[in-house]
Amino acid sequence: MAVDKSFRADLAYSYELNYVFGVVCQAGQQCGFSIDRADNFYYIINMSNSMNLWTWGESITVTMGLLPDGRTGVTIVSNSNMGTEFRARKQNQENVQKLVNMINNYLR
Repeated sequence: MAVDKSFRADLAYSYELNYVFGVVCQAGQQCGFSIDRADNFYYIINMSNSMNLWTWGESITVTMGLLPDGRTGVTIVSNSNMGTEFRARKQNQENVQKLVNMINNYLR
């Protein structure tokens, strides 16, 4: 049985969707992630983190949309490229938390 080593966070912000999209792109770059694709039609951003001593690298996917209450919903998911690393779950959690903290710094 495989264990899911990905990590996910669901957030909501009281800012306009396009503004949050731009902030997430900036925040990802500030965190040291590479922006592989930023689709402002479907509001999906694909980022990656290079491999290091502990992992083979991770893929970070951010999806956004309007919530029924008018706020902007943001979902961040970090997945390991290999998924077999000992620290994969911890590294994915660190990636998501790092990005969330940076986004929150921009959207105080």
